[in-house]
Amino acid sequence: GWQHRFPETQFMITATRDLTDWTVRDQALRQERVRLLQECEVRELLGGPGRVTGVRVATAGEGPGTVRDLPADLVVDCTGRASRLRQWLAALGVPAVPEEVVDSGLAYATRLYEAPPGAREGFPVVNVFSDYRAPVPGRSASLVPVEGGRWMISLTGTRGGRPPRREDEFDAFARSLRSPLIARLMATARPLTGVQGSSTAANRRFYCERATAWPDGLVVLGDSLVAFNPIYGHG
Repeated sequence: GWQHRFPETQFMITATRDLTDWTVRDQALRQERVRLLQECEVRELLGGPGRVTGVRVATAGEGPGTVRDLPADLVVDCTGRASRLRQWLAALGVPAVPEEVVDSGLAYATRLYEAPPGAREGFPVVNVFSDYRAPVPGRSASLVPVEGGRWMISLTGTRGGRPPRREDEFDAFARSLRSPLIARLMATARPLTGVQGSSTAANRRFYCERATAWPDGLVVLGDSLVAFNPIYGHG
């Protein structure tokens, strides 16, 4: 059945990744002490096992193969779920950091839609959850209103019930869920993109505090340290 409504005690900001990243970037660059280096990739940490002294970056804007060293008193790794922290530390001679991974095998398939007239502002988030009592792979869906009068619709499923990445199978998967509500809403909206799939939803944590050695001058934040299933909203 439907979950009953509770009094509101919290809120969620719903937006696309592009808008979120742009907003954070805009706020950061308003600080006079912040300087942005564009089109660069961190290749390695500088220093040794006792202290990090900077980073070595490749800068596309200065020609192919161009690298430069950026000295720093403090280096913060916030490069996200795809962080290469383990490799960087190993290259410095730092012992491996304990890691724990919990992977339910969950996969996502997401598509953007233009919301129909009358539903482009003030529309609620809609969720259809799987039935935990059923002895079958979990399958669910969510509709999240985002900027520009659009809906971001995601289908999810665990191993054996993962959502399709083909456009012609996307609607059928939504109709097969325990409630057809999101499928019916999709039928009133216009698709704006193809289907984007992701299967990198494992929960992972690095236990830096348990490391036998840790270099000074290095801090790890965000998904570089703890990466949850994105549906929890902790990304």
